[in-house]
Amino acid sequence: MQRMKAIARSYVYWPSIDDDIIGYVKACQHCASVSRSPPCAAPVPWPKTSGPWQRVHVDFAGPIEGEYYLIAVDSYSKWPEIVQTRRITSTATISILCGLFARLGMPVTLVSDNGTQFTSVEFAEFCAINGIEHITTPPFHPQSNGQAERFVDTFKRAVKKIREGRGSITDALDTFLLAYRSTPNRSAPEGKSPSELLFGRKIRTCLELLRPPPATEPKPIEKQHSQLRFFSRNDPVFAKVYARNSWKWSPGVIVERIGDVMYNIWVEDRRMLRSHINQLRSRTVTGSTTNTVGQQTRYAQLPLDILLDVWKLPNLPTDTTSQSSSTLQPTTSQCASSTPRCDQPPESVVSPSLSPLSSSSHATSSEFESAVEADPVAALPRRSSRVRRAPQWFDPFHLY
Repeated sequence: MQRMKAIARSYVYWPSIDDDIIGYVKACQHCASVSRSPPCAAPVPWPKTSGPWQRVHVDFAGPIEGEYYLIAVDSYSKWPEIVQTRRITSTATISILCGLFARLGMPVTLVSDNGTQFTSVEFAEFCAINGIEHITTPPFHPQSNGQAERFVDTFKRAVKKIREGRGSITDALDTFLLAYRSTPNRSAPEGKSPSELLFGRKIRTCLELLRPPPATEPKPIEKQHSQLRFFSRNDPVFAKVYARNSWKWSPGVIVERIGDVMYNIWVEDRRMLRSHINQLRSRTVTGSTTNTVGQQTRYAQLPLDILLDVWKLPNLPTDTTSQSSSTLQPTTSQCASSTPRCDQPPESVVSPSLSPLSSSSHATSSEFESAVEADPVAALPRRSSRVRRAPQWFDPFHLY
């Protein structure tokens, strides 16, 4: 326009020449098709929301190593959500958003660009069913969805920095999200972190180890009056033993009590179990007298014949008239002649009914031999003299 005005004034003149030249240039279609863009208008921010998760901005980032990432950012708390996916169709997008909204709830407004996955009829039905107002930005104007677009750039740069020389993109993504969500944000209300604004509390990170633990006294646990069932040490019980997707009752004995409802039980197959009180029930031993206290059963001392039967030891016949006055005990010379070492256990079993050796009665070699011939069962060994060695897998091992 300025150049045409300068040339026209050099040769001709008529009233309103400037206005005519301006109107003629503006009406030229060729000039208008190649003219420059007008100056950018002042940015108009989105209206502020009054609470978290009311307006959510979404966008896709990628592909990064063949993977796409759906990014959702809350406009109030700046809380980000990033979901990795291989497909960006409407069905895949709806599936991701359903899982996201199941954790954080349905937003009031959802802002996105004009991607085909967001402009499809299926996505419009999804928003209408869930009562979500879907707003799309003008085509090819990413500034209108600046909340999501800016976070896409932050996400890409942070992941590249974290992955420099170590880790996978999944590990880098987790590290980035934890740091971003727990860091105070200047653009958020009161400069708080996204976790404080969304959940009302700070999420715990490894940096909390720098602070001393709070000195709080543990509160006493209020026990219910209905919980009267308990066991004591050496109480016989039945414990549930689980194996191959099934269980059975196995007899055992209480070894110790752990806490209020946990017990260590030594079962008969010679192993230690830790069971809850709900996995235990009382067991009655045959031939024992019981004293019930509440629901706890205490057992009297077992007689000698039952103990011998449990340990599979021979029950020796007792003859108080012939054997009460003497004790069958070999002398030192007989021990030296029968066995190479005298510190080994004796080869004969002394009847539990025999009285201990007294100063008034002493057994001789002949009396011992006659007693063995009369009662051959007494010559059976009570214990094996075999030298026992621990298995090799009990040997100590070294840690490298």
